[in-house]
Amino acid sequence: MQPVTKPVEMGLEAALLVIRNGGFTAAAERSLTNILKGYSTERVSVICRLDFIAATRTAGGRWLTFLRPVGPIAIKLARVSAVTMLAERVAKGEVAVDDLESEFERIRQLPSPYNRWVLIVAAAFTAACFSKIPGGDLGSLVISLVAAASGQFLRSLLQARKVALARVMLICGALSVLIASVGLSLGFSQVVPATLIASVIYMVPGLPLIKEFVDAGEALARLLKGNERFVAGMQQLQDSPELEKIAGGHLRIVGGVYELETGKVRLLKS
Repeated sequence: MQPVTKPVEMGLEAALLVIRNGGFTAAAERSLTNILKGYSTERVSVICRLDFIAATRTAGGRWLTFLRPVGPIAIKLARVSAVTMLAERVAKGEVAVDDLESEFERIRQLPSPYNRWVLIVAAAFTAACFSKIPGGDLGSLVISLVAAASGQFLRSLLQARKVALARVMLICGALSVLIASVGLSLGFSQVVPATLIASVIYMVPGLPLIKEFVDAGEALARLLKGNERFVAGMQQLQDSPELEKIAGGHLRIVGGVYELETGKVRLLKS
């Protein structure tokens, strides 16, 4: 017999794998829900964000809250796809829940479909092509290509050593700007803005930015749905006999804050 915490822990692990490898929060929540279906577990409240994932359920008359920090986020969509497909198969009963831990470990070991040199070439040609958009000349194209290729090569080495993301961006950006500045000072190009911008364009987190917009849209949709439920609740309250008790001072509504980390409710002073 599975412990009461096992379904939620496995679901959280699936959600973490999705977000940590560049997936959307909606995909993480859907994977968590599918894992819970595989365990025939219901009535679990879930919050998926880019900094943490929380889940709450009842067991033995007690409320249990699980909180997991997300940590560093990479872009490895092959792993995201593998997790979501696995969760769907678990929900359909095609994969036994006892095999989840080994499946998660297999997914963690999946290599990137693109090797280091493919990424370097892609970054270099992206920078070179981008340099032409703001009006760059042939010299800015060559400078941007060399600067971006060098920066991406250094970034791949630093990422292999598990260097923090902020340091990677600072070091690689400085290297690319230095190379671009040397090229400009030697007179290879006179188009300064286009050259400098294109040299570091490979560091713009395109997919994470798109994720932020998508997550913001989902948050807005949930906010609107929450407002609808609030209005519906107020309408029900107006028709409730409890309203007379509140008006007569026999019943009082008190606000409170539910603390995810401890599971305690802190009442607000009125």
